[in-house]
Amino acid sequence: MTDAEKEYEKYFTKFYSDLFKFKNGTKSSLRCPGCETNKRFIIDHDTLTFSCGPKNNDNKKCGPQYTIQLPKYDNFRDLHKIYNEQINGSFVYKEKDHLQYDLKSLTMKMNVKDDLEKQTELIKDSQDKLKKLINDTIKENKLSEYTEILESLSDKRYKNSIEKQKIMRSLKEEELSEPEQKELRKKYAVLIQENKEFINMIIELRKTNTDYIMSKKPEIIIHNKHKEDKEKDKDKDKEDKAKDKEDKKEDKEESLKKYTFDDQVRILTEYYKEFDPNKTENDIKRIINNRRPKGSQKGTILPTKPWLELCDKLQKKYVYHPLRMKEEKEKFIQELEDGSEVLVDFLSPGSPR
Repeated sequence: MTDAEKEYEKYFTKFYSDLFKFKNGTKSSLRCPGCETNKRFIIDHDTLTFSCGPKNNDNKKCGPQYTIQLPKYDNFRDLHKIYNEQINGSFVYKEKDHLQYDLKSLTMKMNVKDDLEKQTELIKDSQDKLKKLINDTIKENKLSEYTEILESLSDKRYKNSIEKQKIMRSLKEEELSEPEQKELRKKYAVLIQENKEFINMIIELRKTNTDYIMSKKPEIIIHNKHKEDKEKDKDKDKEDKAKDKEDKKEDKEESLKKYTFDDQVRILTEYYKEFDPNKTENDIKRIINNRRPKGSQKGTILPTKPWLELCDKLQKKYVYHPLRMKEEKEKFIQELEDGSEVLVDFLSPGSPR
């Protein structure tokens, strides 16, 4: 389904869903927030328009919100008949319609030059339209695939029938040992099993074709595009603020943990045992002390910000995070296309194991 088709389905469903709620009469469904007039659902022969109150309204938020221009469908059989009659003529008599005659022959005896030109142009136009109609019908009903399935079915059934006949002939006419007969019966059973595949193909071929071809695609017109974009931006800002708030909350929770200097040394000692056992306790103390702000005393707790930066840096190097190593040990390491590694809950089929 294309993006345009998804958008059409979304607004079409929304229009009738809102209309149903409106007809149901619940107070919240009668008017848009902040509006003093009822909603309007305008159904024309080829358009659906949703309006938040009348068109000429002092409130700029009101008025038409969106219009759905419905798709147009043509009946293949009706158009095929019309184009054929325009090309080859009709048996139905129409008074004063000169174009129904064979003007090319009449031009030998009468001056029908102008009508002949009109007829020639009409015939050419109808031939082009008929050709397009047939191509669209083939595409809509996937008739090219139909032909391929039909040819494949015919070929497979023929080969299957021949093979079964050969096996039956061998079983009846040839003197075969018991093992040889058993092997032939197995082959015959496999050929019988293939009939299930033929049944599925036959069911596919029996699907009814549609006579209705879309000649005009649907279109969605947003009347207050600027308003909609502003609302989308507003929603995005809300999402971003919520995400920032969540991130700050996580940072705050992490910062509230009362790590001592010894705790930090212990955490990194256990961490390096897994990924770099050559690191001594003095090496680890030096790593922590090198991260502390200028002027702070060595051997004291490393402040939250540089402590978390150090842990994040180690995660980038060794994949696991020092503060979440126990939980992350239950996850899998997946290698990405750029060579980097990430932790995942489960491996994708193409992941190296």
